[in-house]
Amino acid sequence: MAENNKLGLRDRLNKLLHICIRNWPWKLLSFVLAICIWSWLITQDETLTREKVFSDVPITVQNADTLRRSGYIVTQGLDDLPTVRIRVDVPQRNYNTVTAANYNMRIDLSRIHGEGEQTVSVLGSNSNTYGTITDQSVNSVTLQVEEYVTRSRIPVRLNTIGSAPDGFYAGDARVDPSYVVVSGPKSLVEQVVRCVADFDMSAQMAQSGTERTAVPFRLVDADGNEISRALIDVTSESVSLDSVTVEQPLYMEKAVVINTTDLVSGTPQAGYAIKRVSAEPATIEVAGSDDFISALTELHLVEFVEQQIDVSNLSTNVTRRISLTKPSYINHYSSDTVIVTVEIAPQ
Repeated sequence: MAENNKLGLRDRLNKLLHICIRNWPWKLLSFVLAICIWSWLITQDETLTREKVFSDVPITVQNADTLRRSGYIVTQGLDDLPTVRIRVDVPQRNYNTVTAANYNMRIDLSRIHGEGEQTVSVLGSNSNTYGTITDQSVNSVTLQVEEYVTRSRIPVRLNTIGSAPDGFYAGDARVDPSYVVVSGPKSLVEQVVRCVADFDMSAQMAQSGTERTAVPFRLVDADGNEISRALIDVTSESVSLDSVTVEQPLYMEKAVVINTTDLVSGTPQAGYAIKRVSAEPATIEVAGSDDFISALTELHLVEFVEQQIDVSNLSTNVTRRISLTKPSYINHYSSDTVIVTVEIAPQ
């Protein structure tokens, strides 16, 4: 009896094996197709989700301009915002393509309506496409807020360093704009007394004419201490500025000899004679138009006096101060006056 049972079981196993082996390629294909269809149906069902975790998600800042228009500005807290770890239930069909950016972790500054310490919620975006945020490691941040104020007509001053290139004279520099508007936290803006642009003349090109240079500037208080511009907007006629324009004219310069010829008239007292006529300084730096300076070698003082120095019947030295006028082709003298000494001595 036991032998018969054993043979019956063996027959059934053989039949089952025969069924499995028979047409096995089609059966395997059917099995694979069934899995694929099942997977496709799952991905199309938005109610089926899988959990996904994103770490070190940055927090973006929105509506800073709106906050400023409301009269406030954040002074602390935005430079060291934490990152967030979020846990999300993602629909199956988007599981492999979704990124942390799809959830737009952010703080909205337009929700702030006062000064001092403010707590702002960290927001995220949920959607049918990318799923729902179920947990986040940071729910709020603390910010320091101040009143946002504006001051106009802050003067711009040039701090000139260096010197003009050799052979050239630098005329009066002009800065544009001459005044600026500063806006920012009240505690900083109230300290600003001027805008200072450091202009290095030695960096100019060695050529005549007016050179225009963009020069960075700094904001300073009454003691000359620099004020951080990180939270301050500097504008002119509603245009944001990060530099000012300096217009610097350069003129050719040359050392010329002072000529005293024909400067003295008359004859000294009997027994005396003119020993020497000297000028102090004996040479002078003259700057002006290229054509004029190139041809100039001497400066005749007689051209600058209405009448000559009269030494008639004199027996002692005579000293005169002569002022040098500037015709249109001369822009600069190293000295505006020349001291002329007529030495009279016994023969």
